[in-house]
Amino acid sequence: MKKITQLTFFLLVALLLSCGGESYPAASNEGGISGTGNGGSKSSLSGSAYKGPFIQDGEVNVISIEGDNGSVIANSQIRDNLGDFILEVEPGLLSVSATGRFYDETEATYSEESVTLKALVNKDPEQQASILVNALTLLSHDLAVELIIQGNSYEQATADAQSRVKTVLAAVTGDIPTSQPFINMNIINSPGTTPEDNAYSLYISSLFTEAVNERSIEEPYTMTTLLNTLREDVINNNPIDDVTLLSLQEANGRLDAASIQQNLEAVLIGETIAPIGEVIETVSPGLVPPSNLTTSVNTTGEAQQFCFDMTVECSNPEHKAEIITAVGYAYDLQIDDNADFSSPIVNLTDWRRNFFDVEHASLGSGTRYFRVRKSYDDGQLSLWAQTDFVVP
Repeated sequence: MKKITQLTFFLLVALLLSCGGESYPAASNEGGISGTGNGGSKSSLSGSAYKGPFIQDGEVNVISIEGDNGSVIANSQIRDNLGDFILEVEPGLLSVSATGRFYDETEATYSEESVTLKALVNKDPEQQASILVNALTLLSHDLAVELIIQGNSYEQATADAQSRVKTVLAAVTGDIPTSQPFINMNIINSPGTTPEDNAYSLYISSLFTEAVNERSIEEPYTMTTLLNTLREDVINNNPIDDVTLLSLQEANGRLDAASIQQNLEAVLIGETIAPIGEVIETVSPGLVPPSNLTTSVNTTGEAQQFCFDMTVECSNPEHKAEIITAVGYAYDLQIDDNADFSSPIVNLTDWRRNFFDVEHASLGSGTRYFRVRKSYDDGQLSLWAQTDFVVP
């Protein structure tokens, strides 16, 4: 029943967005944003949409969520190339949806595709509000709505959904502490935001862009595809699939903090760009694969042995002195007769030693492939180190 309810709600939201809705006049921006709007129950809802910043004339729709139902109560457009918008809305639980093209902070160009981002906000009566609609708010949006439908409060639902998002992304980032809700995370250090949270938000935005740009060179691939893939992982509590994970891990290695900052300063003139370099420096060491992966046949010729994160090779008896018990991480090990590791003969997790051996009798004969990665206690996964060997 829960899945049927969720599907019904999301189909309704999609229909409402496709049909548009009544347009309400925006509050004047002269002398600041009005908190009471038209003098009735409506009040101002302002903010910015970015994956980086949305460009002018993108569409913003606000849906009022009531139980399993929803209705479009306001729509407007992005006001400038900084992603800014402002509307007059009734109070209550609102889904804010922004659709448009965006500034690519990694290449200093504008995207060819339009994307849709969403954020969930509980608007207080007769009180102005300002929110940020971004990739993180999108990834948490659907799960938060589902949890609210199940009876959770807005505060608990959004906290749980945001925790799930960070758990899924931890396969790349590890545990990056944040203190503010996603709707308060900017890419600049604006008033009321936290620089460390902004840096995490900008990092995720840039990482996604870099991954999509590189992957689209080889195959049809869009930002929408990536966002939808990750959103489904969050909803279903699934780990990131291997192909997507690899593209994100490799994208991290190509991010250039100085270039991203320079690109954003060119459009966000006079603003202080979030310190993305600090996040890159935090994330990168954990993505490095195990070092010096070597393999050899043991002295009896009955087993294949593997050494990694050692200074000596497995064929050297001195490797035994370098066997350690890992602390703070474990190893994932796989052996397969296919180079794509689609059907592992050996598939181990939580292996705490930097040495492994396996009898040839269990492997059959022919060329076999071995790979190993680090799995950290905070969820981060390193890139794989890989080699092949022949079983007689």
